[in-house]
This record gives sequence, C-alpha cells and structure tokens, in this order.
Amino acid sequence: MRLTLPQYYYDGSFKPFDNLLTNGLPREKYQADIPLVSAGEFMDQTYYVHQGIIKLYIISNNGKEKTEWFIGPGGLFPLYSPLERRYKGERDELLVKTQTPTTLTRISQSRIQQLIQDNPDFAKVMLRQYADFTAILLYDIINLASASSMTKVCNYIYQYVKVLQPNGIVLSQEEIANNIGIPLLTLSRILKKLRAQGIINTGWKKIQVLNWQALLDYCSSELIDN
Repeated sequence: MRLTLPQYYYDGSFKPFDNLLTNGLPREKYQADIPLVSAGEFMDQTYYVHQGIIKLYIISNNGKEKTEWFIGPGGLFPLYSPLERRYKGERDELLVKTQTPTTLTRISQSRIQQLIQDNPDFAKVMLRQYADFTAILLYDIINLASASSMTKVCNYIYQYVKVLQPNGIVLSQEEIANNIGIPLLTLSRILKKLRAQGIINTGWKKIQVLNWQALLDYCSSELIDN
C-alpha cells in the first residue's frame, strides 16, 4: 500500500453530507482575511465551505501568523469540538479566518454532535478527518524539531507546488517563512541557492520546480517515498 503524505490542504471530505449539514441554514459570504474564530473564543460553531478557502493558524512567539491547515470547498472546520470540553489551548491559540473570499454555512457544534450520533458514515468521515488533522500537526512538529532549514524549505516547496498552488492558495515569501518557522532572510538565502542550482524558479507569489529530483534530494525521506 502506498503511504499517504500529510497535506496542508483538504477539501471535499464532507461534500456527501452537504444537505444534512446545511439544510435550513443560510449561506454567508466573507471577504478574504476575515476572522471566524478569534483568540479568547471557544470553537462552539463550525463552518462548512461552499466556495473559497479558510485556514487554521496560530500566532507564534514573535507575533507572526503560522498557518497549519487550509480548508477548501466541501471541507468543514473547526472539526467536532465536544461542548463539555474546554481546552485553554483551543481558546487561546487556535484561530480560524478566511484565506480567500468564501461562501460558508455556520453550523453549531450541537448539530454536528447530533449528526455524529445519528449517522455512522458521517462519524467515520469525522474520525478520518481528525486522523488527517493529527497527522499534519505531528508531521509539522517533527519537521520543525529535526530538519535543517534547507530541508524544511524544500519540504514546504514540495507541498506548495504540488498541493497549495493548484488549489488557488497564493502565499508571499514572508507567509511561507512564517509557516515553515524560519526567518524571512533565511528563506530568501535558500531560495536564491535553489534558483542558482536550477532547481526552482520564483515569481510574484509563485514557485515553479524545474528539477524535481534535485529538490527531493534536499527533502526528508517521507517525501522521497511518495
């Protein structure tokens, strides 16, 4: 069986339950960069994405936004958060806002809870999505703790070009540096080196890989296996 690489983006998982999730609820339109869950708020409601992209992010120690996950059409976030549980980290550190103009349906966590109880197929998808969410967080922690700056950058470039750009996610070099967890100057130096070696080409908020094998030579083993 081919192993699955944790990805910074997901969509479509909850599309089969569109009617169950949104029946009787209004669609709301938001511009880009609009907070949906802010610091000091519990995740008492979730958002089903009809169009556009939202993101989960944290504020790092230096005050920069670090995006952990992007959610596209047919995606749901926050995932189920039991109403009887109140984690301080959830309230103070996990934030959600729109990445692009979006159309969303706001759903109460009590409704999600009822769907989980009543619909085994929905419960299975929710559990699988939690597994994917946990996988990307663990991947990020391991990557940040053990990889060199060059490896971190090449790992992110791999996902950025393979997954994020094709889904319309456009990031500045400063945003990429924040997401990787390195200074912007370090990222700029590594990108310059990769350009000089003919591995990548960069434009305005765009990266093109010219030599995939050379990029993978700098990546960690889980990307090479994929």
